[in-house]
Amino acid sequence: MLAPQNLGTTNIPNTINWRSMTANIVDASIGQALAAVESAEPELSSYLKSNASALTRDRAGAYDNVLIASQDAADATRRAIEELEKEKVDEGDNRMQDLRITSLAVNYALVSWRVGRNRVLIGSEDGRLFEEKKTKSSKRTRDQHKSEPRGSQLARLRERVVLYDSTIQSIDSIKELRGAMRDESFVREVDGKRAYFQALRCLNIAVSHALLSEHVNALALLARALELAKQCASSLPLTSSDSNSAPTLDIHKSQADALQTQLQQLVYRHQALVDLHKFHDNTSIAAAKHMSTAAPLVQRLSDFPTPGVNVNLKNLVTYPPKIEPIPVKPLFFDVAWNYIDYPTMGKQVVEAKAAVSNVIAEEKPKEEKKKGWFGFGR
Repeated sequence: MLAPQNLGTTNIPNTINWRSMTANIVDASIGQALAAVESAEPELSSYLKSNASALTRDRAGAYDNVLIASQDAADATRRAIEELEKEKVDEGDNRMQDLRITSLAVNYALVSWRVGRNRVLIGSEDGRLFEEKKTKSSKRTRDQHKSEPRGSQLARLRERVVLYDSTIQSIDSIKELRGAMRDESFVREVDGKRAYFQALRCLNIAVSHALLSEHVNALALLARALELAKQCASSLPLTSSDSNSAPTLDIHKSQADALQTQLQQLVYRHQALVDLHKFHDNTSIAAAKHMSTAAPLVQRLSDFPTPGVNVNLKNLVTYPPKIEPIPVKPLFFDVAWNYIDYPTMGKQVVEAKAAVSNVIAEEKPKEEKKKGWFGFGR
């Protein structure tokens, strides 16, 4: 946990920025709370960066100071708005407009820090990867590292789903803020971030179904998660905050792309698993009803072996061999040969020769007659 800070009056901000708008801070208590947030934020980032191997609870507990300061800023803004409402100040007043923008900014920041703490509790890569924990046992040396029991894996996945539900609920509360729904691009961005955590939720539930060998349910959940991941990738802005800062509600484009790529691969994998299990079930039923093919093994080398059916060693090849049709080069028969008169080329050849001879005759130069000295011919 981080120690509380002693704040002076020199770092208290006078304005607050919200997207493309800037509002004046009309109440001193709001400025003091925002100054506390600005002071706690770099210490949080430094703690998370220097204690990457610390326990998850300790890393999540480092958010307490910034969450308390953000909550104080939200409460101070709410009290300032209530005071102006008691004075019946019009909504068009500059003070009221500044407070509305300030309220939207500080409440969004509060939700963002809550989501960041949940992301730290979920684990690395926002729970996109699920790795099996190795349990240590001191009874025997050869059994020192055992695989994690399936019940423990399902319990960890259940805890993740609870955190995803809390995160999605926090994101939904953003739309309830006054003035949030007026910005269409902001609403689209919030929906994309919500889709990101929904996709992760479906992914982890699909992993739990896969552990129980329920591949059809897992495939349906993965297909839904892939749709949500595509929606998230198309809704996120191109610019985002620094990747080295503490996790918040900001989602980087690379994270959404990595999730989409992984989900696409998992969908392909589970489609193959579903097809294999379906083939296994169908062939088992066919084998139980003696509906298997009677073709020899040499003709079925490219077929997947029938589960539960042993190879019949007496039916490897057909012996004695039988005369059977085999595919060879096809034969073409021109059955219309005697019924079609093909055009002759004789007339065209004669005309072509005549044209060539005329051209040669025109190109041949005329011979000049020899003349005498006075122009008379000899």
